[in-house]
Amino acid sequence: METQQKRRLAVGPNDVKTIEDRGGEIHVLISPGSVQSKNMIMGTATVPVGGKVLLHAHPHSEECFYVLQGKGEITVEGVGVVPFQAGEAVLTPQGTTHSIVNVGDEEIRVVFAAAPLAPSPKEGHIILELEGEN
Repeated sequence: METQQKRRLAVGPNDVKTIEDRGGEIHVLISPGSVQSKNMIMGTATVPVGGKVLLHAHPHSEECFYVLQGKGEITVEGVGVVPFQAGEAVLTPQGTTHSIVNVGDEEIRVVFAAAPLAPSPKEGHIILELEGEN
């Protein structure tokens, strides 16, 4: 008799790869690869004091994040600079370029989500700036 493998529904940061090439540290917790999600991704990110999330876009998705700790500024194409702080949620419209700078004196910690899914991870997050550029 075959045993059916249970679908994983709970994931922690130690269960997924840490992404560090975008400025800050990212853990994509909910994804097609981790829990077979079909419509969205969700995870956590940190940005160190004085750090910056590189200019990027999500051509297929809206992205939002809820700020758990810290304060920063997000520059959104067509909108300008939007300050944010702990306790606030921020939306970046689909396809808009954006970058984030930590302007506070503590690490920024957020929970983020993006939907709908792009056809592939490579198409879902397009980095438009190299580290060290201003």
